Formats: sequence, C-alpha cells, structure tokens
Amino acid sequence: MKSWEDEIRECEAAACRAFLAADETALNRLWADGYLVNSPMQRVLKKAEVVQFLGAGRIRHTAYEFEIEHIVRHGDVVVVMGNDRVSDPPDGRITRRRFTNIWQQQSGEWRAIARHANAIAEAARP
Repeated sequence: MKSWEDEIRECEAAACRAFLAADETALNRLWADGYLVNSPMQRVLKKAEVVQFLGAGRIRHTAYEFEIEHIVRHGDVVVVMGNDRVSDPPDGRITRRRFTNIWQQQSGEWRAIARHANAIAEAARP
C-alpha cells in the first residue's frame, strides 16, 4: 500500500505532465473545483481561468521540472513546497520559481486546492 506521501508525489508528477500537455481532462481530475493559483502573472486565477489560458496558449511551457523540498500533512490537507523551472516559447527562456501546492483529500482522492508560484529574481538565486 502506498503512503500518502507517495500518492502526493505521484499527483505532483501527474499535474506537471498534464499542465505541460495542456490536458484539461487530467487537470480537471487533479484540481478541485475551487482551485486557486496565486500566479507569476501577478494575479489570482481561478481554475477555469487557468484552463482557459492553457487552451488559448496564453500559458504554455515547453519544459517543466520541479523539485520537492518539503511535504507536510495536516489531517486531510498536504502542503508541498519546492522549486521549479519552466521553459517558455518562443525562445525557450528558463524561469526559475518557488512554489507551494496545497492538496486536500476529497472523497478518497487527492485534489489540488491552491498553488502559489513566484519567479526568483536573478540576484536572489544561489
């Protein structure tokens, strides 16, 4: 039997693959209806807006790598913190970010309920 941490790591990887592929079906399964993103676009986006931007190509990554640094569980809620790197068209520019993802167990399934991501300024990078 998988641990809750293994399940969350699998959900994180599945969400990364789905986002990269703009797979609305997978994202709708992984993201809760009330999902919110405090995005690097400097605004809070609702789930429908993120999906719409993905479908329209307004948000698009050609590569997406992430590193989980910390996972903690509080009852039916899990907080994941780490860093990621995305490559964006057309020039393949790489953006490094810090992120926090929040997952909640809903009807026996882990669903993302919130995300915060912000770009790391060049001067702040180690």
